[in-house]
Amino acid sequence: MTHFVDRVPFEWSAPGALELRDLLASAYSRSAPAEQLAKRAEVATGYVDWERPMMTVWFDLMETASNQKRLRALLEAVTSGPDRAVGDRVRELLAAHPVVAAPDRPAKAPDFAHFADPDEQERRIFRAGTLQDVVFLRRGTELATAVCRLRVTAADGAQYHGTAFRIADDLLLTNHHVLFDDQGEKPVAVEAWFGYEADLHGRTREHRVVTCEPASAVGEPGPDWAVVRGGAGLPDDAMRVALPESVSVSVDDRVCIIQHPHGGVKKLAARHNVVRHVDDTVLQYWTDTEQGSSGSPVFDERWGLVALHRRWRRIDAGGRQPVEYRNEGVRIDRVVEGLKRKRLV
Repeated sequence: MTHFVDRVPFEWSAPGALELRDLLASAYSRSAPAEQLAKRAEVATGYVDWERPMMTVWFDLMETASNQKRLRALLEAVTSGPDRAVGDRVRELLAAHPVVAAPDRPAKAPDFAHFADPDEQERRIFRAGTLQDVVFLRRGTELATAVCRLRVTAADGAQYHGTAFRIADDLLLTNHHVLFDDQGEKPVAVEAWFGYEADLHGRTREHRVVTCEPASAVGEPGPDWAVVRGGAGLPDDAMRVALPESVSVSVDDRVCIIQHPHGGVKKLAARHNVVRHVDDTVLQYWTDTEQGSSGSPVFDERWGLVALHRRWRRIDAGGRQPVEYRNEGVRIDRVVEGLKRKRLV
C-alpha cells in the first residue's frame, strides 16, 4: 500500500499526516529555515505565503511539495538536518506502519455528565507552542548558580539591594544604578550572596556571602550597566554566564528572568513571558520582576543571554487603547560593547 506521504493529492486524513505537519511547524517555527529546506528539496514555492503563521505555512508547503512529488525529498532534507530528535521522529512517521499517538478512548457519559467534546484529540491550546525539552529545566538550574543578591552600601551610608550575575572568574554584572549613586559615586561596600534561595519546603538554604571590591566598580550610566569584582573569590560552583557578540530575539519570543525580587530568595519568572518590543537598544517583555530585580539576566528559550534587566515602563498608546505595562532590559550586545570599551572582556 502506498505510504501517505507519496499519495497525490496529499491525504490529511491519513494517520500521522497532521502529526507530521504539527511536528514540522514546531521544529521549524520560522519561515527562513523552512524555506531553506524547501530549496534543498527543489520544491517550487512560489505559491507559499511565508508571512502567515507557520502551521499554515507548513500546510501549504506540504501540499505544494506533494503536488510536485517532492514531499519525500523535503522530509529527507529534514532527517539529514542537525536536529537529530526531529529526524528520528520523521523517520518513525515514514515507516511502513507510522508511529502515531495512542488513540484516546472516549470518556464514558457518566464521567463528564455535563460536558461534551466534539474533538476527542489532544491539542495545543494556543497558536504559539510552549512545549520545551526537559533539559530546559537542568540548564536553568545550572545558570541559576551564577545569579546572586547584591547588598550595596552607598557613600552616604544608605543601603540598597539588587541582583547580579557572574560573567567571568571574578566579575559580576549588574545595573549602573544598583552600584552607583545619583552623583556617580562608587559604593563603599558590596556584598554578593550566592545560593540565597529556598528549598522545596520553603526554608532558606545556607548561602555564601562574598565581599566584593567596591573600588573596582566600573560602568556606564546611559545603557545602565556596571561590574564589580569579587574580592574574596567567587564560589567554584557558580557558573559563568556566556556573553554573546549578538542576539537574535523578536516580538512574541519568550524570555525568562532569574532574579532576587524584593531582595528575597532567588526566583524564576517564566510565565506570560512574551517579548513585546525589540529595537537596537532594549527589549521589553511581560516577564514579571519586582523591586530588587534590577541587574538580573534575561534569557531566551534556549537559555541564551539576551538582555540585562533594568526597569519597568508604562506604555500609553493613546486614544481608546489600554495602558500596557512592560518590563525592560538593555540588549546584552550593547552591554558587551560597553565592556569592550572599558577593556573588561
